[in-house]
Amino acid sequence: MENARKAVIEAKTAKEKCGILQKVLGGLKQGSVEEYAVLLEALEGGFGAAIRGYAKKCVVFANKKFPDLKAMVDQARKEELDKLINSSADYPETRICPICQLEIPFSAIKCHHCNEFTKVEPIQKVENTYTKSAVDIMKRAFHMGASDIHLSVGYHPIFRISGTMEHQKEMPVLRPSDTLSLGYQLLGEDGKRIFQSNKEVDQAYNIENTCRLRLNVAQERLGTAIVARVLPSKILSMEDLCFRNTEVFENLCMEVNGLILVTGPTGSGKSTTLAAMLDFVNTNRSEHMITIEDPIEFVHSPKKSKIMQRELRTNTLCFGNALKSALRQDPDIILVGELRDEETTALALEAAETGHLVFGTLHTNSAAKTIDRIVNMFPSEDQAKIRMNLSENLKGIIAQQLIKKEGGGRVAVQEIMLKSIAISALIRDGKTFQINEYIQTAKDRGMQLMDDMIKSALSMGDISAENAYRYALNKAEFAYTPEQEQDVSEARST
Repeated sequence: MENARKAVIEAKTAKEKCGILQKVLGGLKQGSVEEYAVLLEALEGGFGAAIRGYAKKCVVFANKKFPDLKAMVDQARKEELDKLINSSADYPETRICPICQLEIPFSAIKCHHCNEFTKVEPIQKVENTYTKSAVDIMKRAFHMGASDIHLSVGYHPIFRISGTMEHQKEMPVLRPSDTLSLGYQLLGEDGKRIFQSNKEVDQAYNIENTCRLRLNVAQERLGTAIVARVLPSKILSMEDLCFRNTEVFENLCMEVNGLILVTGPTGSGKSTTLAAMLDFVNTNRSEHMITIEDPIEFVHSPKKSKIMQRELRTNTLCFGNALKSALRQDPDIILVGELRDEETTALALEAAETGHLVFGTLHTNSAAKTIDRIVNMFPSEDQAKIRMNLSENLKGIIAQQLIKKEGGGRVAVQEIMLKSIAISALIRDGKTFQINEYIQTAKDRGMQLMDDMIKSALSMGDISAENAYRYALNKAEFAYTPEQEQDVSEARST
């Protein structure tokens, strides 16, 4: 079965795939469960939408000739899901305390070394109740071009396609037992324990030959909710992403030290942009790179650089611990998944100041707001020092948003601020409100404003006037109805 499945995946055209399915159908016998499963997977869209019609004919013919095969496949799938949900492995006698890293009895409530509560609860037993497996749903979403999958109680599965939430009404409405069982199919052993203890957990999940997912499983009012972000199966290059100023990104990637930030709201493609930049470094420089992520989203293969990827909770307890360790691991380049608190930000700034190139992310939508956000993380008595550090070590900020594209898909618009003598002075003197003015006059150096990029996308017909107004920072320049102009006028007066 694996050979047939692999052959279908590797076939380049729909005609070749159908030819392989025809051979599978011709070789079916009573009890050919695995071969019949390949036909079913094709019918469900596992190998692309183009061959689903032919797969349907194959399945109909197989059902007439071997009516017992479908029931046998359903039973095999149920047994496989039961194994995924409920581990049959015996618990070990000992484990490592997550606080002091010393060995303790597995069932200990308190660590006898550091006296911290560390009890591990047994993983609860869960029955699979939904008609589709979690992997089947994720594969379907991937083949439909979805960027996110939402599984919540009381709704059909929902796919976000080109920025729009689309309810998959051909699949049953999800019940509490359904979302819980789907979540347990995707979570690993540690993830299940964390979910039971903390009521939420983040994790990456890899579907071989299809895609990688970033998962969040959390408890809500009605039960368990799952949100999955679909990540490309391969790392896209800057050319693949159609960056307008590729040269600017390449120059940033060739910096020896300093801080480079990629910012934007959730779902704006920050991770994809950073992955492309790290891949450029990996291809063109011989360095030691360390990434600290929550969770690991893109897996980098060795090229010219050596890469160590560490995941929060799986490989390290927190960003702060990992950053402290990173400084002792001979790094040239460090990626911090998110500058989410004062300690992490201070360590990232220290690393940049001591001769390392540091990449990081923040949830801000402009360069000026990014600087203000970092400075305001610190007490007032430390802010002058932080401004000085930023003025000396900040090499660039890329703020981006993804806007729904006319005709389908999404287009990335980016604001770029690069280090210069004038920018450094404005940061040091606390005059971030003047940064936009300077960027406006420094376009020849590769800098650009978010609103200018939105105007460009609007003039090229890539985005609608409605979305241009929605995502613009200075909405007065994009108002196109009397109501919007009135809203802008009222906002100015207040």
